[in-house]
Amino acid sequence: MLVVVAFEASRGILRKCLGFLRSYAPHSAIPTSLAKRKNLLVVGAAVPPITSRTLSRTKTRTEMNSGGSVVVPRNFRLLEELERGEKGIGDGTVSYGMDDGDDVFMRSWTGTIIGPNHSVHEGRIYTLKLFCDKDYPDKPPTVRFHSRINMTHVNPETGLVDPRYSPMLANWRRQYTMEDILVELKKEMASPANRKLQQPPEGSTF
Repeated sequence: MLVVVAFEASRGILRKCLGFLRSYAPHSAIPTSLAKRKNLLVVGAAVPPITSRTLSRTKTRTEMNSGGSVVVPRNFRLLEELERGEKGIGDGTVSYGMDDGDDVFMRSWTGTIIGPNHSVHEGRIYTLKLFCDKDYPDKPPTVRFHSRINMTHVNPETGLVDPRYSPMLANWRRQYTMEDILVELKKEMASPANRKLQQPPEGSTF
């Protein structure tokens, strides 16, 4: 079966897509061509026929939910998030990117939050680790602060954001993204419960 995909993306995103295709069909020839329009790429791959056994082994296929709408496969969803992260988010006070460019499963990410104004966090830069397991985005990623922070629902010993008490993680929906998590955490920093809490020395880590 021949699958041809045409899409506009950065070359970094293309490499991720090719890595995913090769992990699915390692023995297939995967030709690519660059159209006249910059960064518009066409990828063609001879993919083995999909069988029930294949479907049982992969979690990255396109599915239909109970409402009949298309569910974006995990890897392509993460490619979308990676591209958005590379382009920059909003006012630049939150950002994220992949830790390992060679990881075709795109599991480990680093996020950054610049502390909100009019709080004890103002001017501070916090880094976080996000781990998207094989069940992402059906399940939320594991989120852990690398920079030390004194904040409700953050474990004071490990920096882990407790999903039981984080409103977004506790009520996770598939359409939520890593960007949404970072934005929500920034808002939480500015909340009455957190904006005046005494903080560890700036630059210290868990």
